[in-house]
Amino acid sequence: MELEKSNIHMNKIVESQRATFYVTKECNLPEQSMESILNHQEKITLDSGIIRGNQVIINGNISYGIMFYGEDNAPSGVTGEIPFEENIKINTTEENIKASVDLIILSGSIKMIDNRNYIYKIQVMANVNIEKIEDIEAVCAISRENTMTKYKTIENLMILADRNETFRINERISLPSGSPAIEKIIWSDVKIRKLTTKMLEGMIHLSGQLKVFIMYIPEEQSIPVQWFDTVIDFSGTLEAPEAREDLISYICGDIHNVELEDTMNQDNEMKDLDISALLKLSIKIYEENKMDVLEDIYAPDVDLCPMEKEQKYEKLLVKNESRTKNIIKIDVDQSKGHILQICNSDTRLQIDNISVGENNLRVTGKIRATIIYISSDDIYSICCQTKETDFEHRIDTEGISKDDKYYINWKVEQVSSNMISTNQVEVKSVIALQAMVFKEEKCNFVWDIEEKPVDWAKFNDAPILKGYIVRKGDTLWKLAKANYTTVDNIMKINQLENEKIREGDKLLLVKNCQ
Repeated sequence: MELEKSNIHMNKIVESQRATFYVTKECNLPEQSMESILNHQEKITLDSGIIRGNQVIINGNISYGIMFYGEDNAPSGVTGEIPFEENIKINTTEENIKASVDLIILSGSIKMIDNRNYIYKIQVMANVNIEKIEDIEAVCAISRENTMTKYKTIENLMILADRNETFRINERISLPSGSPAIEKIIWSDVKIRKLTTKMLEGMIHLSGQLKVFIMYIPEEQSIPVQWFDTVIDFSGTLEAPEAREDLISYICGDIHNVELEDTMNQDNEMKDLDISALLKLSIKIYEENKMDVLEDIYAPDVDLCPMEKEQKYEKLLVKNESRTKNIIKIDVDQSKGHILQICNSDTRLQIDNISVGENNLRVTGKIRATIIYISSDDIYSICCQTKETDFEHRIDTEGISKDDKYYINWKVEQVSSNMISTNQVEVKSVIALQAMVFKEEKCNFVWDIEEKPVDWAKFNDAPILKGYIVRKGDTLWKLAKANYTTVDNIMKINQLENEKIREGDKLLLVKNCQ
């Protein structure tokens, strides 16, 4: 007897952990002094997440930028990097596992020691998924004469690719005509917006936007600080041999290692900007399958004993992307003067908790809006104001239970602002949340079949002909197997149009498997 087997290749989430930690570093300004801080921002990059024993060792780097007023009341800026290492405890003891780590900056604070030295303290949240590649082998067909087989169909989700890729973005932009040339950039903010991916045959097409904002000191000293805000489109492809249009993907990414440098244009003026960034992508590609696997088997000339094992497998419950609009009204500090003009507005979403509700995932956290503006203050004309509010959103996931596993990714897609008055600004944003939920199923899979001699004494003792009243739980398959006949013969003798039988039905069973 030859057995044909199928394989279910899965990437299962074994354990999920969430932990917060602090990264702290004492920094200094060797060539200038810092009298008051206007704004600061942090960007975290994961370099590696390796499992050793019962810990995940996380290595990464935090790049930061600070815009401040110096001792001469002139705005200035400084950038730097803080490497870090942190250990996150895990509970699983399984082998052949890997860690998928997502790092989020919760907050950053700067404590001045004096006007040249400061302590940077950053709170980080680590979302850690412990994943394991598992394979389930099941008999899907047999080659043997005079053998009755019964199959069942299962829906499963197979993983075809699970890896990290990088895509290099290199762009050059120019300041508008009439803008003064750049002497020094004191603040830059480059973010990705509207990242979309599409799977094609053997490749993944990427497209998105870079939102670029800078503030700079012009070459002409008589001109005040200038700013420039623009959006750049980018696109490209990544090779992905597993990719096809009919497959399911879960792809998320963000830009890292951003470098922005002012350079000369064709007129020998410092009005061009070279932007280089690394788009880091986490790519998972799945295929939904319907697979017929052997449920039961018997034969008249041999006792066939299926060898079963209960296994857990996953199927896709839902892949959902939803959007929510948010409005935050910011009242500015009137002691710093009134708003004359808004230079830039930004929104950052911080997810604190994800819980399973009735047919939904409830996402809660904080959303923070920041504006940089020109005020009526003659001395400190550049100001920054921030406001944070609660965030809550429900993602529709019909049929979800607390034991189901999921991935969630979120991103800010659009930000705009307008002045309600000289003391209040309304910041609008659109947040996109993507969820992929897996339903865990259990099934007894036949992985081998043992052949034993027929118990002929038991066979001969069975009646050749008998009447039978159907009991609860009976099926034609069970009756045929127990009475040495076939489903087809029972249906033929009893003139049944299909295999459906009900409790109390009367059947005639004739032994004919010899």
